[in-house]
Amino acid sequence: MDTFATPFVQGRLRQEPVRIRVETVCAHCGETMQFEIDKEMNYSGPEDKPSPIIFVPEVDLTRLKQPHIIEAF
Repeated sequence: MDTFATPFVQGRLRQEPVRIRVETVCAHCGETMQFEIDKEMNYSGPEDKPSPIIFVPEVDLTRLKQPHIIEAF
């Protein structure tokens, strides 16, 4: 989460638009895909590819049993 959030926090502090590029693999078919996400969670990518499902997992910090938040993901 920190790796994902840090650029957006810095962009907001500097009042600069920020986009990140994601390179990943489809969990269903194993095909590689690339897309970009902006600070509002809007994404853009190849039009001939299926739309990715983008989400940030929620972690209930009051019930966290792992040694740190990274393990909760």
